Amino acid sequence: MIKNFSKLKKTLVSRAKVFGTGCKKVFVAGSGGVDSSLVIAILCNAFGAKNVVAVYRDIKSSPQHWKDIQLLQSVFGFKLCFVDANKIYDLLLEQLEDQFKKLGLSWAEEGTAKADKLGFTSAYASLKSRLTTPISGFIAKAIDGGRGRIFGTGNGEEDGLLRYFDKYGDGAVDNNILSGLTKGEVRQLALYMGVPARIVTKLPSADLEARGDKHNDENQLTAWAHKIGLNIKISYGASDGSKEGNIAWAWKQDRKNGVIIGKLQNLTIKELKKSFKYTKDEMDVILFLRTIEKSTRHKIAPIPGLDRDILEKLGLVE
Repeated sequence: MIKNFSKLKKTLVSRAKVFGTGCKKVFVAGSGGVDSSLVIAILCNAFGAKNVVAVYRDIKSSPQHWKDIQLLQSVFGFKLCFVDANKIYDLLLEQLEDQFKKLGLSWAEEGTAKADKLGFTSAYASLKSRLTTPISGFIAKAIDGGRGRIFGTGNGEEDGLLRYFDKYGDGAVDNNILSGLTKGEVRQLALYMGVPARIVTKLPSADLEARGDKHNDENQLTAWAHKIGLNIKISYGASDGSKEGNIAWAWKQDRKNGVIIGKLQNLTIKELKKSFKYTKDEMDVILFLRTIEKSTRHKIAPIPGLDRDILEKLGLVE
């Protein structure tokens, strides 16, 4: 939890200026959620509201999120772009469906059980996320003389352990100023800096499945846990940040004891229980995060290749 709100605010504002060195105007993709709203608040303090540009990209998005970012704009006064990418999205899918069928590849309509079964739901979500990337890249450079910075909006739990982002979608950023904060701390600081309470306390959602609040972050993460045989509920904690969730707890346990990605990451369930007196649910949360972290590690690892040194040693090139 936050010990000194004023000092934390000053530190983040100062850091934002460092991240935006050389820029007159800065950019962030705004979703109407608490993370991006806090980043916008920090940037307005660091660069002045008139020099902060946010974009809201609509692709089958919940109308509530657009209303929320409009409310945020009325409070902070930043410049807000609205991009309706529905026609582009539909046109791309129309062509892809035609090509899939010509090639004899399976196809599943968005929002159907078949899409869930075949992995198309994830594909549709990825397309929505990645369509924001070229828009962000264009705006960031166009507003700032070809330079441009895209400020990331992921908090520490999501980016540090879960890597709950699309690598080339919402993960395609130049920095991540919230990387040291838990979701609860983001909520606390957002309230302190004047982000409207309705944004801070609403259900966290990437809004990428065109299902409104039925598809939200906590439900999706909980479903992942159940899928690997762990009967636990994944939580970000109290909606106002007053109580942290089990993801934040586990992240702090890893920082303290190294039980997820640290030196004790290979301890068995029995050894975990013996060494730290964890409850079954606490051990299951740790096991869940170990599993997710391993499966998402590729998102932050260097892009693999076949180095020329190897090819030379194999006598394949000279």
